[in-house]
Amino acid sequence: MMVLIAKNTVQEGKREEFIRIAGKMVEETRKEAGCISYDLVKDEIEDAVFYFIEKYKDEAALEAHRASAYFQTYVPMLGALRTKPSELSKCVTIDF
Repeated sequence: MMVLIAKNTVQEGKREEFIRIAGKMVEETRKEAGCISYDLVKDEIEDAVFYFIEKYKDEAALEAHRASAYFQTYVPMLGALRTKPSELSKCVTIDF
């Protein structure tokens, strides 16, 4: 399983717009066959920080997500609302 954690620091005054667009991204991504889970969470301490927590079946599912039309549309829109580029951690689960 592939796990991505994408940290987004959003510009002052742009948080509601970020949440609105991110909500569309969450809704569409959850429909993907290879998506296990996809959530947007807000940092409790840093008011401007949001994380996408993403889980995919495998690398192919992640690539399909990145190639989707809505990804190509929404990611640039979200990028324009950040103070800096998204900080991405790409992880794999450890099976016990």
